[in-house]
Amino acid sequence: MNQVATLQTTQNLAGLYSISTNTAPNIARARINRDGSTEVDKKLVSVPAPSICLKDTNDQEYYATEVFIRVYRDTMQTMVFDSLKEEYTNMSKHFNQFSETAIDWLGGDKCGWIPNRAREKLRNEDPIAFANASKVKLYRHLYGTIRMEKAINPATGSEQEIVDMPFRMRLGGSNFKDIGDTISGIMRQDINPAAVELKLDYVPQSRGSNKWFTLSYKPLMANVIQLDSDYEILKQDFEQLIDYENSQVENKMRESNTSVIEEFDDILEA
Repeated sequence: MNQVATLQTTQNLAGLYSISTNTAPNIARARINRDGSTEVDKKLVSVPAPSICLKDTNDQEYYATEVFIRVYRDTMQTMVFDSLKEEYTNMSKHFNQFSETAIDWLGGDKCGWIPNRAREKLRNEDPIAFANASKVKLYRHLYGTIRMEKAINPATGSEQEIVDMPFRMRLGGSNFKDIGDTISGIMRQDINPAAVELKLDYVPQSRGSNKWFTLSYKPLMANVIQLDSDYEILKQDFEQLIDYENSQVENKMRESNTSVIEEFDDILEA
């Protein structure tokens, strides 16, 4: 069985995430896979489901059910997606606490996100405000390393091991809370979450005819990992990636504000 090492050495990641470049930082991305097949060269190929799909920086995909992650950093972010335009219309900076201000593309705070209880009060009191608030989605981003046993590459049909690959993953909806509780539980034991592998499992959920899976996390506390200098380097790289994306939100906000001012000036001059 072949072994896939990390796509870049830890030392090279700082260059990969450099915010001075004109290209967006690149990092492997993981997501929950619920489908038993995927398309390769216009043909359907079977893949394990439920599972985790990892797309590396070369756009190669790997699917596995036996997956372990270490979380070096986590953030929250709000977004608004227009399903008709099929594009995001607003996005906030990353934030760590709900009490923080997180500037968004339009110069607001967290895209206008409000807690569920406050949003539900608007349902009858102000249906328009409720509809607008409901468009704002809250996500948690994970940054760390991922290990996948017997990962299937559907493009080649090969089975491989992925070991400690730097990755990111976005979780929302019913997957938002559990990972936060798991990380907090580890921290309450005065243990850095990056030192503990989390074994992922898949929990079936249903509401009427709608069925889906959520992730659960089992901390492998019997094998706490000794963190070294590579951990510090990689964590700094993740921080640079977050800073880069925050700077992109700020740039978008400035562009939006400039556009509004120019439109206003055009009206005054007309």
